[in-house]
Amino acid sequence: MEKSRKISKLCVLCIVLGVLSVATIVTLWAIALTDSSGVSAPWDKYRLPDTLKPDYYNLTLWPRLKPNAQGLYIFTGKSTVVFKCMKETDLILIHSNKLNYTKWEDGNLAKLSALGSIKAPTIKTSWLKETTQFLVVQLDDKLTAGESYKLYTEYVGELADDLAGFYRSEYEEDGVKK
Repeated sequence: MEKSRKISKLCVLCIVLGVLSVATIVTLWAIALTDSSGVSAPWDKYRLPDTLKPDYYNLTLWPRLKPNAQGLYIFTGKSTVVFKCMKETDLILIHSNKLNYTKWEDGNLAKLSALGSIKAPTIKTSWLKETTQFLVVQLDDKLTAGESYKLYTEYVGELADDLAGFYRSEYEEDGVKK
């Protein structure tokens, strides 16, 4: 009976410690995903905010079907996104994964212009958020609701064979690799 009670107390202690450990991990994870005000930063969420609505994308992709000096198959690309500002914001988020963006003379990874008679805010800073796969563009001022803008980027990526994103595929026909 005494041995059974010791085992029961030990089991209860282990369960309590396990619950506390899980609670601590969840709390630390939640803190890591929030900024100093306690609100999760938009680039830490996996969904795009509803502040901008894309009208169209103009993409130019140039795949290299022969490996470069490092043995990698690459592609270069240019992208123009025309979007309408639905709600005032000083932030632009674009889905982006495994792209090496051209850094412009101002040090940013994109160029922004306004369509129409208004002037576009300047880009304060831009960076890649790898965990949520976003190109983040922070502006000096807010975009105007109801107005349209154009975001331009250039980049290099790997034309890998992992069936993810823009990829290459090979096959053999009559002993010839195609």
